[in-house]
Amino acid sequence: MDSYGRRVVVGVPFAVAVDETVRALEDELMEVVGRLDVGKFLNRTLHHDFRRYVLLDVASPQLMLEALQQDLAVGAILRTAVAVFELADRETAVVVAEPFGDLGSNLEWRRTTPSLAALADAASEQLARALDRLEHAAHAHAAVPVPAATEQLT
Repeated sequence: MDSYGRRVVVGVPFAVAVDETVRALEDELMEVVGRLDVGKFLNRTLHHDFRRYVLLDVASPQLMLEALQQDLAVGAILRTAVAVFELADRETAVVVAEPFGDLGSNLEWRRTTPSLAALADAASEQLARALDRLEHAAHAHAAVPVPAATEQLT
């Protein structure tokens, strides 16, 4: 884990990493509720070219329901941010923020709201399993040889 959350680097192209990240999250019953193509956004708003970079907002519908039934105000921190960005050499980084933001590590919050803390822990476990799934899927993709470009004769 780095200071921004859990991080994995996978040896697959960006588009494959995005697809496999979404698939891994869905396999853990988490839904992508928002998606921002940062490169296109920065190009459109600032006319600045930027590497391929996508931000995903994800949430577990079941955990969301349980949390909102306990405290409606917790909705402001229920989504979890996932950053997927291109690195050099056909590698892609995936960084996942901790569910419930900094509250998950706040001992006082955990003591006063143990049921919400348990939901934060469950979401954290879902995300950890999704990252494991992503790493396994990336290894499977890396094991498949990429065919060399061939010229088409006319």
